[in-house]
Amino acid sequence: MSLLAVTAVGADRPGIIARVTQVLVEAEGNLHDSSMTILGGQFTIVLLVRTDTEAAALETALVDATRDLDLVVTVRPVGEGAESPPPTHVLSVYGADRPGLVAAVTRVLAEAEVNVADLTTRVLGDDPPVYAMLFEVAIPEPVTPDELVAALRGAADLEAVEVTLSPLDIATY
Repeated sequence: MSLLAVTAVGADRPGIIARVTQVLVEAEGNLHDSSMTILGGQFTIVLLVRTDTEAAALETALVDATRDLDLVVTVRPVGEGAESPPPTHVLSVYGADRPGLVAAVTRVLAEAEVNVADLTTRVLGDDPPVYAMLFEVAIPEPVTPDELVAALRGAADLEAVEVTLSPLDIATY
């Protein structure tokens, strides 16, 4: 069995997941990992699927089955991923909405060799808008949570942001 990356993006509407996963069942595919969300009114699917079906054949089947949903679908073979450490903490960052905020936060995380397992961002409100980021991260030893928070709060381009770091309760999954 090979591992295939499947992406699909299109205007949000009921039934997208049902239609896509039915095609995967018919292709004897098994979901290995997935992320599905609405981004600005667009429903976005990213899947890793184990199947014996060739990538091109699965893409054709998905395009045919979702034609009326007007999805942009791609299917590509991928190799096994690197062993990533499991996330240990949830990091939330709130600040004034401005260009470069995500780059500034992720630069500090990269410098501390913190692995980002998941990131969700949203603009909240409009007077003034607040940019909210929610990360799941793996903090490597010997970095401590307090050191990471201090590094984020001390970064010159991250002044006036609110930073909260909490242990991730894996049991919730």
